[in-house]
Amino acid sequence: MPDRRVLDLIRRRRSIPKFTGEPVPRAVIEHMLEAATWAPNHHLTEPWQFFVLEDGAKVQFAELRRAFRLSLFPDPMSSAAHAAADKIFRQTVATPAIIVVTTRVSADPVLTEDDYAATMCALQNMLLAALDEGVGTYPRTGGLIHDARLRAFLDLPADRRVAAIIYVGYPAVVPERQRAPWTEKTVWLSERRVLKDPVPAAADARGDAREGIAIDPVCKMEVEMATAPATSVYRGTTYYFCAPGCKATFDENPDAYAS
Repeated sequence: MPDRRVLDLIRRRRSIPKFTGEPVPRAVIEHMLEAATWAPNHHLTEPWQFFVLEDGAKVQFAELRRAFRLSLFPDPMSSAAHAAADKIFRQTVATPAIIVVTTRVSADPVLTEDDYAATMCALQNMLLAALDEGVGTYPRTGGLIHDARLRAFLDLPADRRVAAIIYVGYPAVVPERQRAPWTEKTVWLSERRVLKDPVPAAADARGDAREGIAIDPVCKMEVEMATAPATSVYRGTTYYFCAPGCKATFDENPDAYAS
């Protein structure tokens, strides 16, 4: 029989809305971070960086979160606004551990998207590693991750952004959840299909043009021409690359790689 342990962890994972307050051992946090670093990432860019908030830093983050909550009210000075903001502050300070997950931002939007996807894979690894230790998590995104005050608090450079904030603790309650069966979200394809808007066949010099696929002339990887991260035109022919690094290599000496 196959080992279903990983699938069991995936199915049991929940976003935990309330923690017991019991401290989470540092070893558990380190286990989560180690798991994160083994996420798949294109060209091994390892775009993630983590901030573990402790002690005074956690309190300062709680103050920042309270200020952000106040800013969402039409009247930040109202009693209702302050009650809600103070509740957020108390909950944040009481959270045993908080991890801010950041990712790299590139001038190339395709690389930025790849790196963000890789970072979210790393985040999922962290959630499963925590559950494996009996620890609950609640990953959050929302407006706070885009707030300039949070960037200043973390001293983030221009080429980084916050991907999510993970709140970590032992579960006080575990919500029940249901998911649509995978069968409702899956299309099995086996027959060749007629494309409504087919990609024109490319010249042989661009590589293997089967169904819009080219071969990177530098690393010889297959590249989808419609979504290639980088291209160059040399002597009237367009060449497609899997990454800007391959394009830069080609541009330095195109005669060495051009067909």
